Amino acid sequence: MLCPQHLSPPTPVPMAWLLVSLLTPAAALSQATLPTQTLPVVAQVCGPVLEQRQHRYPASTCVALEVPDTPAEYQIGLMGRSHLPPERGMWFRFDRQNASFWMRNTLIPLDLVFLERRDSRMARVVKVAHGVLPCQSLHCPTYEAGQPVDHVVELAAGEARRRGWKEETVLDFRWLEDSGGENDRSQSTRD
Repeated sequence: MLCPQHLSPPTPVPMAWLLVSLLTPAAALSQATLPTQTLPVVAQVCGPVLEQRQHRYPASTCVALEVPDTPAEYQIGLMGRSHLPPERGMWFRFDRQNASFWMRNTLIPLDLVFLERRDSRMARVVKVAHGVLPCQSLHCPTYEAGQPVDHVVELAAGEARRRGWKEETVLDFRWLEDSGGENDRSQSTRD
C-alpha cells in the first residue's frame, strides 16, 4: 500500500556528515564489536519501469527496502550482516551530491545502485557497481557514480544484473503503509 500523501519520507541525512562519520578512523571500529542492524521494511522499489507508468508490478520486479532514518543508521548501513535476501535491500537518500560509499566492516558482497531522482517517485540509474567486495583493512576503496546522485540502493551481489537494472533504467520507489504496526515511523519521522 502507498502512504497517504500527507506523510512525507524522512529528511535525508546530509552527505557531508555521512562521509565524515563513515571515514572515522577505522582503528576505533576494529576494537569495538562489529556494528549490525536490521531495519524495518518501509518502502519498495520496482522496475524497470516501461515507457508508460505502471500501477502494478509483478512481485518479482520489486525489492523491499530498509531505509536508514538516523545518522547512526546511515553510518552502520549493512555492516555486520552475514546475509541479505535477494528481495531485500537498503535505500540511502540524500540531497543531490557526489555520493561515495565503502565496504568497511561489510561481510557480504553487494551491488551499489546509484540513482538520480526524476520526480517524487521515479529515479534513473546512473551507475551500478556490481559485486563490490567486503573490506576488512584500514584502507578500503570507495565507490561513486562520477556525478551527483540522490539515492543509492544496496542489494545482494548479482541482484542488479538479475533484475535488469543498469544505466538508464528507471525505477519506481514507493513508501509502504503499516499504520500503527511495527514498521510505522510516521509519528516520529514523516511530518
